[in-house]
Amino acid sequence: MRQARERLGLPQDKLGVMIGLDEETASARISRYETGVHEPQIAIARSIAKVLKVPLAYLYCDEEDLASIIEGAARLSAQDRTTLVESIHKRC
Repeated sequence: MRQARERLGLPQDKLGVMIGLDEETASARISRYETGVHEPQIAIARSIAKVLKVPLAYLYCDEEDLASIIEGAARLSAQDRTTLVESIHKRC
């Protein structure tokens, strides 16, 4: 989450406010989500993903390379995604 937020140049407090958190606690709550101290409810996670322009699954991926793959795959066309999935299945 932190990488996607920083890539967009969003401070924690601004992200929090953009998803509807109270301005006074927004930064602390986003920090807790980023460090794994707390896990956001699914509705909040969906809002975060939408603002950060990443798939919801990206937020739950604990490996950076897999998160990058998820993010990249989400940006592909449906046809290219199908090709990617077929390629993965052939190699596994």
